[in-house]
Amino acid sequence: MKVPRAARAQLVRDAARIRADQQRRGASVPAITAQIVRDLPISPLEAWRLAYGWSRPHVVEAVADLYLSDGLAPPGLTTAMLCRWEHGHARPGFDYIHALARVYGVPPDRLGVPLPHRGLGWYGPLIPQPRQEPHMPPEYPELTAVADSISLHGADTTEELAEAALEFYTRRYSDFPPSVLAVEVARCRSLLITKTDGSDLHRVLGWMSALLGNLAHHTDDPAGALIHLSTAARLGTQVGDPTLVGWSLGAQSMVTMARERDAEALELADRALEFANDPLRRAQIIAWCRLRPLAGLDDHERLGTAVTEARRYMDLADREEPGRFGFDRAEFHHHLSEALLTTDTTAARTHAETSIALKRTGSPGWAAATTTHARALAASRDIDGAVALGMSVLEAVPEGSLRANTRQRMLRLVTEVGEGAAAHGLAEAVRSRRA
Repeated sequence: MKVPRAARAQLVRDAARIRADQQRRGASVPAITAQIVRDLPISPLEAWRLAYGWSRPHVVEAVADLYLSDGLAPPGLTTAMLCRWEHGHARPGFDYIHALARVYGVPPDRLGVPLPHRGLGWYGPLIPQPRQEPHMPPEYPELTAVADSISLHGADTTEELAEAALEFYTRRYSDFPPSVLAVEVARCRSLLITKTDGSDLHRVLGWMSALLGNLAHHTDDPAGALIHLSTAARLGTQVGDPTLVGWSLGAQSMVTMARERDAEALELADRALEFANDPLRRAQIIAWCRLRPLAGLDDHERLGTAVTEARRYMDLADREEPGRFGFDRAEFHHHLSEALLTTDTTAARTHAETSIALKRTGSPGWAAATTTHARALAASRDIDGAVALGMSVLEAVPEGSLRANTRQRMLRLVTEVGEGAAAHGLAEAVRSRRA
């Protein structure tokens, strides 16, 4: 039955009121969405948009940005098409379902739209099944078992079990393709969202949101990354976890820097530094978030000061913390290498070599440092060496495991090596690989 336009407008106003009320209570976007669906005759697909407070043109533009970031021409999505989908007058196709899921930062089955029977997308293979959850390849049973265990515990899920799930995802972050890990972290977080009575569980949800933000960055989804990281920072503020707030702001700086907004990235880095409460955290934020934006702005004086400061704090640190949320000397030297690429290629090579030596061949950190080393060689006009290193990365990293940010480094390397048969072979190899 067609709903009159005035009634539709009232529903949108009611949804805005629910959103405002829930936000004052610190509710997450999924919780706001669920409340809208419970209180109003609105489809889940429309409720997600209203829970974010977005207009249809905003969503259409976000979908177009996703296609562009994937190297594809923008689709022909219009606000009228989105309106018909939200009101149940038509169904989006497979590609649009996955694009909308990426924009809203949720698995496709949370959109309330019947899923196609076949195909592949950002959240993995989709096969009809009673559980209505994304099917995962059987070669990752240890990964899928984590969220399955949370599901089986149901209302009896403890904070300790949630912490164990988070620790597994953090420790094994580099063992799975980013797109594969993303669906399982999202599934686990969704299961935990309804059990948020204690602040400790809110803290776990915050760190899982931070993981999802990092995974979105590694799958070339900057809009989704910023949404998840903003959620993580807000939850960190609510539960009084300065490390979570600082890391999330630092990660937002990283994503912003990747979009070549160096001045904005520096502002986020300054905010993150306010929460860095020991030498290791300060070394992390300075090296991770300040060096490359300063290099991008050609602010050599401040870059030199920041390098010195980062070294001083790293020397003062009484520990290293390898892992997704930690910081160690391998990562420290890689950030120095990238920052010095345009000003001191010899130093950039030395730092890259140090980072490579501290990493396992084929690991994401090794791939990033090796690609940066190749770029340093290209800057020194050792084209053959640069191409050889670039090819070694593509040979060592399994298909589907090349992170989007390292693929972007590879694309820069392709530009920097110039013309020639060897360079052409590298260009073809890089363009044939998807992150």
